[in-house]
Amino acid sequence: MMLCELQDYLSGIYRADPGCAVTDFLVTDPALAAILGRGNLVPQTEESVLMSEDGNNLDLCLFLDQQLLDRLAGENPLEFLRAGRLKDVWTVLEGVSHFNYLVWNARQDRKVTLMELEMQAEVDKFVSTWLLANSQAHCDFGHLLHDWLFGDVRFNPALNPTQRQRYETANNYAGRFCHGLLKRMQGDSFGCLDELRHFYRMPQPEKISHIHSSAYSMPA
Repeated sequence: MMLCELQDYLSGIYRADPGCAVTDFLVTDPALAAILGRGNLVPQTEESVLMSEDGNNLDLCLFLDQQLLDRLAGENPLEFLRAGRLKDVWTVLEGVSHFNYLVWNARQDRKVTLMELEMQAEVDKFVSTWLLANSQAHCDFGHLLHDWLFGDVRFNPALNPTQRQRYETANNYAGRFCHGLLKRMQGDSFGCLDELRHFYRMPQPEKISHIHSSAYSMPA
């Protein structure tokens, strides 16, 4: 199944196996997701991680709207990445990234902030699609991915002010990190994997410090 392959692809990039299949925690019915979200599900969304903590227990599921999955039916971006499907692919990647990061950190007994979760997902979307685009002979848009993901970003208008600020901040930090990373990846894409894996394991304050110290500023 495409979701499992994407999960394995992201896990392989970071050498961070969450230890469970995302499909075992998948919800595709918006009505059920709304019930499980207990009123906290963002309106007009096709992807969301729904979770609650009770002591040492973490209840978790990933909502990906069935209509989103239907649009990607029969297409596997790991084999054939299309520019016209990037928005849907990025939505799915965001959900899988959230799931992997939450579960992997939970297994390390580490806390994760919502901003850190969103920032890592933006990095994951860029890195994974850039690597895929540059490994597939038909793709001629790898050099455009940064502008598409970080320069032409549009946020869900249903976000409240706090959520909007969190998404904007996460996108800005991830864009700055990926802008600097892109220059290094163009010279040695596989050599940058060590940096990516180290970044993945950093807590939020260290991630932001790393971005400030080593990443290029976003272009004007």
